[in-house]
Amino acid sequence: MFRRLVPILLLFLAVGTAAHAQYGGGSGGGRGGRGGQGQQPSGSSSGTPAATPAPPPPKAPKPMNEIQIVGVVQAIDPDAKRVTITYDANDELNWPRGTTQFGVYTADVLKTVKVGERVRFTLDSDQISDIAAY
Repeated sequence: MFRRLVPILLLFLAVGTAAHAQYGGGSGGGRGGRGGQGQQPSGSSSGTPAATPAPPPPKAPKPMNEIQIVGVVQAIDPDAKRVTITYDANDELNWPRGTTQFGVYTADVLKTVKVGERVRFTLDSDQISDIAAY
């Protein structure tokens, strides 16, 4: 009895699968015998909210030499043309608060500041291009 039942079940399974595929039961995008049922005509509202517009593109970052950094002078080495500064966090550079030894273009830049002074400075090519009391 089971020998006759198995081929019949397989036949029904094959026919059912083919009929389901023709009906458009999948998400293949075809209308497959549905006559367009369930499809929204162009220009009609489906009751779902419209897609939100894409956010505007991010602003171009400022050039490094236009970003001002604030900190306190810890040490000055005019011979090596270096200054150590403990600087505040800077959102534009995504820098946390820290202490760094910066190079300067010329030792003359260091004549305008002294140790312990709060300063504002800008960098150009990882060197201080301008520094002044804050």
